[in-house]
Amino acid sequence: MKPLWRKLKNLFGAAESPAPADDAAMIEALFASDIAGIAQSDFRTGKFTRVNSRMCEMLGRGEQELMTLGPPDVQHPDDGARLMPVFLKAMSSKGKWEGDMRHLLPDGEVVWARISAMVTARDETGAPLRGVAILLDMTDARRADEQARENTEILRLGQVVGRIGTVRRDIVNGVILAEPAIRDIMALPEGAGPIPTAQWLERIVPEDRNRVAAEMRRAEEGGAEDISLDYRTTCPRTGRLRYIELRARYIFGPNGKATSSIGVAIDVTERREAEIRLAHAANHDSLTGLPNRGLFRVRLEEALALARRGVNFALLCLDLDRFKEVNDTLGHPVGDRLLDAAAKRLRKELRDTDTLARLGGDEFAVIQSCLLEPREASALALRLVQTLSAPFVIDGQQIVVGVSIGIALAPQDGGETESLLSAADMALYHAKSDGRGVWRYFKPEMNQRMQMRRELELDLRRAMTDGQFEVFYQPIMDVESRRVKTFEALLRWRHPERGLLAPDLFIPLCEEVGLIVPLGDWVLRRACADAARWPEDIGLAVNFSPVQIQSRHLVGQIASTLRDTGLNPRRLEVEITENVLIKDKETALATLYAIKALGARIAMDDFGTGYSSLSYLQIFPFDKVKIDRSFTCELGQSRKSNAIIRAVAGLCDGLDMAVVAEGVETEGQFEALRREGCNQAQGYLFSCAVAADALPALLDALNGAEWAQAAE
Repeated sequence: MKPLWRKLKNLFGAAESPAPADDAAMIEALFASDIAGIAQSDFRTGKFTRVNSRMCEMLGRGEQELMTLGPPDVQHPDDGARLMPVFLKAMSSKGKWEGDMRHLLPDGEVVWARISAMVTARDETGAPLRGVAILLDMTDARRADEQARENTEILRLGQVVGRIGTVRRDIVNGVILAEPAIRDIMALPEGAGPIPTAQWLERIVPEDRNRVAAEMRRAEEGGAEDISLDYRTTCPRTGRLRYIELRARYIFGPNGKATSSIGVAIDVTERREAEIRLAHAANHDSLTGLPNRGLFRVRLEEALALARRGVNFALLCLDLDRFKEVNDTLGHPVGDRLLDAAAKRLRKELRDTDTLARLGGDEFAVIQSCLLEPREASALALRLVQTLSAPFVIDGQQIVVGVSIGIALAPQDGGETESLLSAADMALYHAKSDGRGVWRYFKPEMNQRMQMRRELELDLRRAMTDGQFEVFYQPIMDVESRRVKTFEALLRWRHPERGLLAPDLFIPLCEEVGLIVPLGDWVLRRACADAARWPEDIGLAVNFSPVQIQSRHLVGQIASTLRDTGLNPRRLEVEITENVLIKDKETALATLYAIKALGARIAMDDFGTGYSSLSYLQIFPFDKVKIDRSFTCELGQSRKSNAIIRAVAGLCDGLDMAVVAEGVETEGQFEALRREGCNQAQGYLFSCAVAADALPALLDALNGAEWAQAAE
């Protein structure tokens, strides 16, 4: 086909002389057609002199607007700058130019046009004067080409990234024809020639090879059109195991026998490795790599199935001793490394047939398989206790923990997963109760004790709703005046069957089952309401557990209670133990400062029994320190006890803190406290804890009748 410029030359001629009438008619017909955009332009002005309607349509402009513009005004600036010098040179020397160029519509859209242009008139020097151009809209074709190239590139990238390739197998000649990309994917020899099928099979790992060959034979002999093969091969360069998925379609000859196949091979190594990692992560502990609770239950069910056929085993539940102290004092990263080190020690004491799992936190479990007699479990428990009792060195620090172990034997202690786990847990509970660092076998009576504990829990919940709790008060005396300074609120449970119970019999259980916060709120409100009726110079001390201090509602609860009862905040003392600060020091300190901001006073109870009491006196301005009764009982009899009391009193005096000695039972102890500078005292020498309605009589006995009258 002749180029468009030749057609233009035939129509417009190369001279300025008028065209014949039939050519003029053809030119008019061409301008009137909608096949292509046609434009005449003046080289001297650089403007269009005539355009047809198709040209206006292509460029999105009206005829009058285009008459004020020239080719550079509608061209894409990048293409104009690049192609205009070439265009002008060609028009001057050859009188014609043909090429593709982008044009910009008023709305910013781009139109691709194939342009055929020629000079229709020159001046006396031969320079172009006028020209005409035909523009064919190539936008759709261009976009189709770009889409095709993009699809091709996507397919190529998909094959490279996805490691996909095609392979053809000549079954008659027993060879495989594969492109270079697929050779790498399938770990086949490099080159372009055919590869014997037997050589390809040799590259498949032995565990998969026979299965793949058998599946291929069944497909060929059974006339199956499609086949899917999954197998592993080894890369000859790296030695790395690869996972391949091969999907092929067979072609059969007239005799019904397979002649060839064509298929797609996909390297799914990364996907399979990710699946393996995910499966491992789903069934194993991320810290120690041990089986987690889910996988352990599967292994336990498998062991129970064997136990029903006579293969006995032991279940050992382990709990590290003092691990919480490590976490609280040295931090969770050290605690994590300690758990990992403990897991490694435990593994060394077990056989390959045993199962070790981490159930969560510092809890581990062991399935000791093929148990011949119960004492084998004791022997293992002894080794585990010994190995975990030896010091650990973590980040240069020597750490000593221990382990308590509960043992249940299968099938005699339980034939199902839940019953056996429950038996081992009960045995572990008793091991920890018996001093830790020991192991205990499950006994049926343990179940009875656990049932009693559950009944006690139910009783506790009923006690909350039935109003069985009471607040008793024990006086704290001013040593100098021997008058009541404060009453400490002490909780009692009037059990309908067991009588009046002290808090140490039920408070730990309240903390375990989540009752301590509502019960503590009740005690605070009851005690503040009682104290509001006392003389103004007698304070109220209320104990708060670590769980209460961690509650974000505590400060608001105290503020609302003081407001509702009308108790002056300065009369309230909040007593805490060191454990409050050990659990979460930052949160606890923030809460204590907020309570102090209300006007209440803060006291540290059981001072001297923990690990960091002195350091806590530095980080928080306590108003009062209560010395534990263990230091008071030998006052006047032991130089050490006297020295400790004297030192604490002197220290607190320098820090503007009051000192209270607990457990004062004799006049000798009281006199010793006076000599050593102790401010306040509490104990049976003055009074035990009494009910609220007994306080007027107690005040009368301790402070005189005027106090009782004021209280009334």
